[in-house]
Amino acid sequence: MKKLLLSLVLATGLLSSCAPQSTADNVEESAVTPQNYFVLNRNVQQLKAIAKAAGELAVADSSAFGEFNVIICGKSVQDMVTPEVMDPFMEILNANNVNVIACGFSLKKFEVDPAGLPEGVTVVPNGIQYGFEKQKAGYYSITL
Repeated sequence: MKKLLLSLVLATGLLSSCAPQSTADNVEESAVTPQNYFVLNRNVQQLKAIAKAAGELAVADSSAFGEFNVIICGKSVQDMVTPEVMDPFMEILNANNVNVIACGFSLKKFEVDPAGLPEGVTVVPNGIQYGFEKQKAGYYSITL
C-alpha cells in the first residue's frame, strides 16, 4: 500500500511538471514582434522607390509591420525645400505611412532653413547618430 501511494505521488509530481504553464512569459513569446525599418538616404530621387518598398513590406509583414523611417541627409536636404521636387514624393511617402526625417547637421551645413521643410518632416540633430540608435533598437536598415 505504501509503495502504491508513493508511486501515485511520484507520478502526480512528474505529470504536473510536464503540464503546460500559462504564465506571462508564454504570453510574451506569442506576442508579435514589430518589424521596424529605416533608410538613410542621400538622394531624394529614390524616395518613390523607398515609399513603394515600405508599402510592400507593410503588406508582407501585415500585423507585424511597425514603422518605416527615411532619414534624408547630405546635400539632398537642399531639395527638401523645393515644393516642385518634394510635394509628389511627400504624397506617396505619406500614403505609405513613411516617417520623413531631415538630418539637422546637414541642414546646418548646407544652410537650409528647417521652416521651409514640407509639413510632417521632423528634424533630428544628427541623422547618422539617429540611424545607429535605431539599429541598436533592432530596426532593419539600409543606406542609399
